[in-house]
Amino acid sequence: MKKIFVAVITAIFMTATFATVLAGNYVGNANSKKFHLSDCSSVGKMNPKNRVDFQTRDEAISAGYVPCKRCNP
Repeated sequence: MKKIFVAVITAIFMTATFATVLAGNYVGNANSKKFHLSDCSSVGKMNPKNRVDFQTRDEAISAGYVPCKRCNP
């Protein structure tokens, strides 16, 4: 039972990590012009139509976005 639990947790972690890499390291909100770490709680509250993915912090700043004060990317 413990091996199954560990396997399931590992699979969930790997899937979440892979999705984060594909989506980009930073997520911007086109409405607020703030950008966040991809795991910031603000990202989950964001309207999907306002989501803008960035690979780097510099990319987000160059696009006119400012860092989130909660996750401090």
